[in-house]
Amino acid sequence: MSKIVFILVLLGMYINLYPQTYDVNYTAEYVLKDARGNEISRLKHYRNGNKLKFLKVDNSGKSNETTTEIFVIKDDAKIITVITNSAGKTGTKAALDIMYVGMQTGIYILDLGNIDYIFNNTSRAGTGNVLGMECVKYTVASNGEASSDYYMYQNNLMLKRSVGSSTEGNTIEALSYDTNIVPESIFTIPADVQYIN
Repeated sequence: MSKIVFILVLLGMYINLYPQTYDVNYTAEYVLKDARGNEISRLKHYRNGNKLKFLKVDNSGKSNETTTEIFVIKDDAKIITVITNSAGKTGTKAALDIMYVGMQTGIYILDLGNIDYIFNNTSRAGTGNVLGMECVKYTVASNGEASSDYYMYQNNLMLKRSVGSSTEGNTIEALSYDTNIVPESIFTIPADVQYIN
């Protein structure tokens, strides 16, 4: 019994010595723009601990309105995507993968997995500010052609990404960042979903 108590004391000391270095409770809204600065779409991102959600609504208020919800549950290492439109709700399930989340949402979050081969000291290119918050800047080039700049707040959450040049490419950038606690109800997966895998 005393060994267990000793281990718990050591764990508590470790947590106090090495506290969490990034926010895990927040809401952020992002806008995707083309190279000319025209808005293409918006996306909301919610996080409460190890639960994350991305919400995108296309054609809002129209007969072809489509809502896409991506739920990331770190504790279960899974991602659930639900698309709702006039035809109903369809969904997919996938294993937790930082690249999958990044490709689906355009937003990269480093504590979702280990991608040190992209975001490392070689690609680190200084710092920059987004929404008045200092970010670590990474510049990643693909085969010597177009490069992408990523601005990572607290070296974890991407607040901005610029891809390509000013004539070809796009930018996704946070419009807001709020650290109020996100209610658990936000992470409720819709019922009556027809999963296709």
